[in-house]
Amino acid sequence: MSNEDQIEYWNDNAGLKWTQQQDVMDRMLAPVTSLLMDAAAIAPRERVLDIGCGTGETSLIAVEAGAEVTGVDVSKPMLDLARSRVDGRAEMLLTDASEYRADEGFDLIISRFGVMFFEDPVAAFSNIKTNLKPGGRMVFACWQEPKMNQWMMVPMQVVKPFLPEAPATDPHAPGPFAFADAERLKTILSQAGCGDVSITPHSIDLCLTQSGGAEGAVNFSTQIGPASRALAEVDDAVKPEILKALEEAFAPHDNNGQVTLDGGIWIVRAS
Repeated sequence: MSNEDQIEYWNDNAGLKWTQQQDVMDRMLAPVTSLLMDAAAIAPRERVLDIGCGTGETSLIAVEAGAEVTGVDVSKPMLDLARSRVDGRAEMLLTDASEYRADEGFDLIISRFGVMFFEDPVAAFSNIKTNLKPGGRMVFACWQEPKMNQWMMVPMQVVKPFLPEAPATDPHAPGPFAFADAERLKTILSQAGCGDVSITPHSIDLCLTQSGGAEGAVNFSTQIGPASRALAEVDDAVKPEILKALEEAFAPHDNNGQVTLDGGIWIVRAS
């Protein structure tokens, strides 16, 4: 099992951009974080493993709930920021969750969008489960299918005509929507030895910008997501046209400077 492509990706520009956009991302994902933490119901003194802890938002919340927290991530830029945010109150490890083995089990394993990138998800979750204490629980958030996530589909549809025609991709390949199929996800977790699997859908509003309207949303989407990747691939002469098309697409969603689009997630519980 190798996750080298993902490790390289999150240690390159993607990790740097997420670090630079940490405050924006945490605000945008606040509805997800709230649902995740409500489902996790962290109790004081519990041992918590945060998979794909990123820049540290969920680890910090777990620490403030009184838990003993270990955060793991493959992205050094993001983990460096996470370490500074938790300020020594949690152990933050640069490691791959699909291979990490703790000396002592955890009461709870959480993840906010950190588990969809494994090359071999069954093997990865089999390893992750070894870190759970008997009776322990796992709670994570992942994206539903693309059509339920207009915050990503709107810019994706804008940039698509500007890009060369690409071959069809495997919808189950590592990436944001790898677990969009709930039945497939349930099968993966079952094959990995997880029990009591429940997958609950939630519709949420995701605010791409708190101010600046469509122009602010363009600025965000050109830093994170499909539009950012498209701009890196096209000639400079085409970029102004893409930016104009993005602004026009976001304009109908502008409400007094805030641009909000629909999102859909699964909250997954297992033991």
